[in-house]
Amino acid sequence: MINSINSSSANFMPQQSSQAAKLTTEQSDFVKETLAEFDAENLTEENAQSIQAAFKEQGIEPTKELADLMSELEFDAKSIGDAGRVEGQRPPPPPQNSLESVDTDEVVSYLDELLTEYSSQLSDEDKESILASVQEKFGLSEGDSLLNVTA
Repeated sequence: MINSINSSSANFMPQQSSQAAKLTTEQSDFVKETLAEFDAENLTEENAQSIQAAFKEQGIEPTKELADLMSELEFDAKSIGDAGRVEGQRPPPPPQNSLESVDTDEVVSYLDELLTEYSSQLSDEDKESILASVQEKFGLSEGDSLLNVTA
C-alpha cells in the first residue's frame, strides 16, 4: 500500500470549498468501477497515477464526498493523491531566457536577415519593430543587452 506523504497540494485531498460539485450517479459508478480494478492493499504508484488520470478525464474533482466514497471502498484518497511525490518536492522552475542560453550567432544571423529585408529604408518605427522582433524571438527583455562585454 502506498504510504501517505505529507503534501499541501495533494491531487485527491478533499477540497474545503462549500461550492465543490457533488458527484453524479454516473461519476460515483465510475469511481466504483475504476477502483474495482485495483487491490487497495497492493496499490503501486503507477496504479494510483492511473486512478488519478481516469478520475481527471471524467471531470471528477477531489472532494470530501470522493474521499468518503473511496474510503468506503477501502482506498485512501490522500495516498492516491500523493502518489509519485516526494515530501517537500516542488515542480521545477520555469526555464529562464537568460543570455547564457541564447546562441549569439543565431541572434546575429537573424538580425542580419531582418536588416537585409528592410535595408532600403529604415524609419525609427522600423528599427523599433526589428528590435521588438529580435527580443520576442529570443526571449529578451527590453533592458537586456545582446553583447556581454567583460574583460
